[in-house]
Amino acid sequence: MKVAVLGSGSWGSALSIYLGKTGFEVFQWCLEEDVAFSINEKRENSVYLPGFFYPETVRATSSVEEAVSSADFLFSVIPVQHTGGFWKSNRKFLLGKPLICASKGIEIESLRRLSEVYREVFGSIENYYVLSGPTFAKEVAAGLPAAAVVAGISKSDEVAKLFSTRSFRLYSSDDVVGVELGGALKNVIAIATGISDGMGLGSNARAALITRGLHEIKRLGIKMGAREETFYGLSGVGDLVLTCTGDLSRNRQFGLSIGRGERPGKGKVVVEGVYTVRAAVKLSEKLGVEMPISRAVFAVIYEGKSPESVMEELLSRPVKWEKE
Repeated sequence: MKVAVLGSGSWGSALSIYLGKTGFEVFQWCLEEDVAFSINEKRENSVYLPGFFYPETVRATSSVEEAVSSADFLFSVIPVQHTGGFWKSNRKFLLGKPLICASKGIEIESLRRLSEVYREVFGSIENYYVLSGPTFAKEVAAGLPAAAVVAGISKSDEVAKLFSTRSFRLYSSDDVVGVELGGALKNVIAIATGISDGMGLGSNARAALITRGLHEIKRLGIKMGAREETFYGLSGVGDLVLTCTGDLSRNRQFGLSIGRGERPGKGKVVVEGVYTVRAAVKLSEKLGVEMPISRAVFAVIYEGKSPESVMEELLSRPVKWEKE
């Protein structure tokens, strides 16, 4: 079977390496020609995932048509804010092919999940699946054990079996909304826990932020049509715990730098939570869902408030029932 991986960031590259080692013939599309050259000639993505060897079953190209023309399955790993534009521009190449979306986030301007964007571009989500869960790119590329979930409105169990191995176990779900929201919103909470740890507030504070963060993710998710139990699974609490505590988490590292009083620099690596928090706050206001942690992260990043002041505001909130 032939597979196309659309995207050359760390996660797209890790998936290409994993799929190539599993036995699939893989074409990886790269926006930058120098990245494609590095993969083909050096067998390494020296820009976004240095130090990991590509098997010979993977070839890279900067041509979308070449990457997808003979592919039986597509993996879309484009940064969320550019995914819709990419799909629209390349619709004629992608149309009719089953697509697994491995990007996590929400469109800022439209407040849409990527399945909603996909439906607008292609007319339905019959061929759409979303992959999410606690998966650091470097660990997957290294072949370390991991688990994730594949969600789709039909045949998600078949897709999960197709790409599952002993080192990367995939579970199936039909809750596309819940899996997408869990993967997107956990990045915001990871920034919050990073800020807390950077300030030296301790493990108790981190645990409280993770727990209450899950609560506000679940509250918004249910309001948007997701099932509550999804947020207690791999794409919910599993991904949340990993991203909030693991040092390979870009969102956590971004928060840590803020908590330490540093100004995070701009690099090639996308910190998706920086974008997602804008959508989360807009959605919470639109739907009347209280999301104090997300609001606090937004205030620090976009309103110039100090971490100390927003943490004080969180701690001084009125006492209420835990279930609220």
